[in-house]
Amino acid sequence: MRPRRSGLVVRLAPLDVPEKIRKETMTAARIGIDELRSYVVRTFGWEMWRQTSTQLQGTITHIGQFPASGHAPAELGDFFEDGFRQGLSGKNRIIYQVRDETVFVHLVVDARRDLPSLLQRIVLRLM
Repeated sequence: MRPRRSGLVVRLAPLDVPEKIRKETMTAARIGIDELRSYVVRTFGWEMWRQTSTQLQGTITHIGQFPASGHAPAELGDFFEDGFRQGLSGKNRIIYQVRDETVFVHLVVDARRDLPSLLQRIVLRLM
């Protein structure tokens, strides 16, 4: 019997941020999650993906509760200037941005990947 696919579902429970904080997962982040899931399942199996997914959910929930807790990734300084931050979840990076009362999750990628090259590839893929 094939294990059930585990998706990434996050519900934010704000603590010290405005009550109406929202989270938006952008297209590039969904692509990154799908690629990560394929890699983890193919290489390590469904149980490892469930653990990874749970860890990602926890990190994204933490980001929603404490959006200022992440730090600015140095690699993004040349690309963007508008308050991008990152949270680490195991060997994965979650690149996000806070605007008004919304957390925008832009990327979910393996921390060992070359971020500028990956950004260029994603931009080409989205065109």
